[in-house]
Amino acid sequence: MAPPVSRILQRPQDSNPRISHATKSAEAPPRPLVPYIQGQPLRSLYPNAGNPGFQQRQVSDPLSQVDYLNHLASQEVPKAEITREELEEKETFRQHLEDVCHKAFTDKYTGDIASIKLVMFGSLASEFATPASDMDLAIVPEWKDPTKAQGTVIERDVPRLLERAILDAKMGGRLLTRTRVPILKVCEKPTEELYNALVEERCKWDELPEEEQYSQPAAPDATPSNTTELDGKLESLGINDPQDFPTLQDAKTAPSTSRLTPTPTVKHENHSADGNAEATKAPATDGAKETGHTAEASKECRPRAPRQWQRERKKGPLDFPKSGVGIQCDINFSNDLALHNTQLLRCYSLTDPRVRPIVLFVKAWAKRRKINSAYSGTLSSYGWVLMVLHYLVNIASPPVCPNLQSSWRPTATRAEDLEKLLQQTTVSGYAVRFWRDEAQIAHHAATGQLTRNTQTIGDLLRGFFHYYASIPHYNAFGQRQMGFYWSYEVLSLRTPGGILRKDEKGWTKATTTYSNGQEVRQRYLFAIEDPFELDHNVARTVTHDGIVAIRDELRRVGRILNAVGRAVQPEGGLFDEIVEPPPEPDKTEPDTETLATLAVSAGLDAGAGSSHIATVTGAAAAVVVAATSAPGTEAGQQIQGPPL
Repeated sequence: MAPPVSRILQRPQDSNPRISHATKSAEAPPRPLVPYIQGQPLRSLYPNAGNPGFQQRQVSDPLSQVDYLNHLASQEVPKAEITREELEEKETFRQHLEDVCHKAFTDKYTGDIASIKLVMFGSLASEFATPASDMDLAIVPEWKDPTKAQGTVIERDVPRLLERAILDAKMGGRLLTRTRVPILKVCEKPTEELYNALVEERCKWDELPEEEQYSQPAAPDATPSNTTELDGKLESLGINDPQDFPTLQDAKTAPSTSRLTPTPTVKHENHSADGNAEATKAPATDGAKETGHTAEASKECRPRAPRQWQRERKKGPLDFPKSGVGIQCDINFSNDLALHNTQLLRCYSLTDPRVRPIVLFVKAWAKRRKINSAYSGTLSSYGWVLMVLHYLVNIASPPVCPNLQSSWRPTATRAEDLEKLLQQTTVSGYAVRFWRDEAQIAHHAATGQLTRNTQTIGDLLRGFFHYYASIPHYNAFGQRQMGFYWSYEVLSLRTPGGILRKDEKGWTKATTTYSNGQEVRQRYLFAIEDPFELDHNVARTVTHDGIVAIRDELRRVGRILNAVGRAVQPEGGLFDEIVEPPPEPDKTEPDTETLATLAVSAGLDAGAGSSHIATVTGAAAAVVVAATSAPGTEAGQQIQGPPL
């Protein structure tokens, strides 16, 4: 085999090249004419789509793809820009909320906190906000005793105090307590029906005995283990194979015979604290046969209809609607890491003028295709931002952005000053050290000192989608082909090169833990390491249906770009909004409080990576095939690594 050409800069002479098959042997199928760009072969992003073997007849023109994305970005990015007027409205509302909280503290609080501030974090503070973004606020207390500033937890009655103050001010307020730290959801102008429902919910809590208001149920003695059965079902779908991943349609049409067991079983359903049905299976006893329950037991062994998965969850009576209730925000307690996380993203936005438009493009696309909601089992906006930054820092060649965490240098020279500096840049036991001098970063960027990359936004977007949509592999020479290995790699923005292995971090299999008496699912189907909180997987809310949907959408982009490059009609527009049929009624649907809590704890944009997402699930996964399970019911993968 002749060595590949290292670089081809010119457009192919024939926009529709063809290969003659007359002289080729059947045992050796012809190789497509593939140009090489920056040392990497331009492979089809979805080689099995539509017309089998189309690569052997036509080569997709990369320059046409880049022109298409540049034009699309010029149309869509301005729509994704938040206006100055909206920012001013949100700031005015933040000040109003801060005044309400101050009054509540002055009138009813007698603890150790002298005053509080509501500090904005998340997308609105990191410059990555889109229109109608929720506002994320962090409670920053000023302690009467300054020595308590580090490591002191806000008293448990403070969130309830502020919830009551919000409701008394005729705004919508709902405290969510199933998260690692409490989160207070607020809306500016609730409807009368929503407001009455929220007040009624608060009155129910007020009527509880004091010992029950803050009680936390104990975790069960034994954690149910369902991973063995589900791992086998994942393997039957080929999920562990890094060369293959089923489409959502393939997964839903997979054979369901694995649900049958040779021994008749009787299934008992109990409802856990989060509202999910917990299903347990036990062999049918002789007593059941004697009492005529054999037919009923056999019926329980039959395959059940697959549960319909929705990318967008139906909201309940206590959930805030998307519009019609004014400005919405989430007030977060005891989440100092989120503030540093937000500043890190803001600094990245200053390293190059292309960073922000690319992030806004990807966020707007993910929102239009409904794959940006941890609430529904896909990926939060914060996760998509980290995916973009990983590509720009580690994959684009030359890099578009420097690694800001690797660029950190201590400013102190004396040992005592250095020790003090290290203490100041450690929060909750995690290092928050990065190059954070915004003025210096902006100056270096303006003078061209941070990058030698001259690619257009369209060219970088094409590379981004190609990187995540490709099915990577190692060639005959053991060389790694460009692409993200979803099955066994971890995106790590802090790490030089940007990649860790799941087995290095012990993220090879889903685990179940208990927090506040609730079952917490730690998933690693998709792994994104938080830049600071290194034991936190930003993508742990992604379920099996969610990751299939995400990869299906990335491959859809690949098919559209291939069609554009071959000058044929694509299957649709990149930003076509997906429309789902209404979900069928399901008696076992998790209660809306659980789903709303999951959404807030996992969906905070720039601060979500530091909020200790607590995903509350049931234990019904043991009897549901992973490919068709609802969010929170799939098992983790047993990861297989590449050849070394």
